[in-house]
Amino acid sequence: MKNLQHKYYESYKDNKLLFPGLDITWLKELREEAIAQFKKDGFPDKSVEEWNNHSYKNLKEKYFTPFSDNKFEINSKLIEKRGSNCVIRVVFYNGTLTNIEYDNLPEGIEVNTLTHFIKHKPSFLKDKISSAYKYAEERLSNIVDSRPQSIVAFNTAFHQEGAVIHIKKNVKVPGFIELLHIGEYSKDTMQHMRSLVYLEEGSECEVLENIINDTANDLVFTSNVTDIYVSKGASLSFNCFIKGGTNNIHINNIHGAVHEDSKFTSTSIMSALGQVRSENRINLLGENASTKIDMLLLGSKDSLLEGLTKVKHSKKNTFSDQKARIILNENSKASFQGKVRVDKGSDGTLANMSSKSLLLSKKARVNSKPELEILADDVRCSHGVTIGNLSLEQMFYLRSRGIPEVEARKLLVSSFGNIIIDDLNKNFIDKAKKIMTDYFND
Repeated sequence: MKNLQHKYYESYKDNKLLFPGLDITWLKELREEAIAQFKKDGFPDKSVEEWNNHSYKNLKEKYFTPFSDNKFEINSKLIEKRGSNCVIRVVFYNGTLTNIEYDNLPEGIEVNTLTHFIKHKPSFLKDKISSAYKYAEERLSNIVDSRPQSIVAFNTAFHQEGAVIHIKKNVKVPGFIELLHIGEYSKDTMQHMRSLVYLEEGSECEVLENIINDTANDLVFTSNVTDIYVSKGASLSFNCFIKGGTNNIHINNIHGAVHEDSKFTSTSIMSALGQVRSENRINLLGENASTKIDMLLLGSKDSLLEGLTKVKHSKKNTFSDQKARIILNENSKASFQGKVRVDKGSDGTLANMSSKSLLLSKKARVNSKPELEILADDVRCSHGVTIGNLSLEQMFYLRSRGIPEVEARKLLVSSFGNIIIDDLNKNFIDKAKKIMTDYFND
């Protein structure tokens, strides 16, 4: 693995002039710091607590080419018609901007590519594209462990494009913003996207990040990292839907800074057939800040799906709710790790966590691990984990009412997953239910 780390390091040095923003001092330093961190840590393995459930063998043994022509013609079947309530949609194909679609963009909303902002508004990005160290794992021993964030360091070094969403003070977006990522990559290549969502005070926004990766089933490695800032009194709903082919490795990271009296909601739905990992690391930085994190993992065939959530309560009277629902069929595997950390002095914290898994096959496997680190006195925190199969009693009840077995199973499984889907805004429920329908039909 050391040889692989060195090879990526040399590739970065040989090609760094191709990365945008290297003429900007702070961005150049950010990339240099990141590649140095990756050179030290490498890709995480099972010795890293947050990565000890499953092995990403191809990631640690296979070299993925950072640059390739990727000259596939875009598959128009993958691009659905823009939703009627979608204010603006940014479409990326193989990591390159294809189109920005909108009719009449209201004032106070800025949406464009990362490279556009680097070229025209680099000062806006400064201190908003965070380093991997900013969300590194703080152990109870007071040691800061950078290894869990080595993918973020890798992304920080190698990213070439992404999206920037800037919602100005007191602006309420009348609809939602979509970031559509479509990938049909060449075999053994990689692509890394870096995005920023910044809400000023009192603003409100809903975002859909729609990731459809590598239906050609070639072995590829992709990552998306999104830095999120929710200012005082603002509200953001960030929804991430991830699909991918059987040989796709995709790592998704959301980093959220949530300030006083603000609200951040994150919903991730994963139905990929390959290896997909989604991480939410949220810091509640002001009093009365709140976050709600929901995850729905739909595993089939030989897929590996992982969800990780980390919520840090840093001020008094903050609230968090984490909920994961996992449905696994055939030979699929999944894991969920949820963590709540309540810092000293953060009294009045209310934190809930729930993980429930439904196994539809004897070969399906799941690991769930909730964690609480409570350093304050006056708090209310809870967590719960359940793993089981379809209820025979419920199946019998439905069958006795004349419902065929296949339909009865669908009803029970849908009911289990709809705990997550029904909490979505109306703009996304139909799309999420289609993902569930496709899951049954595959």
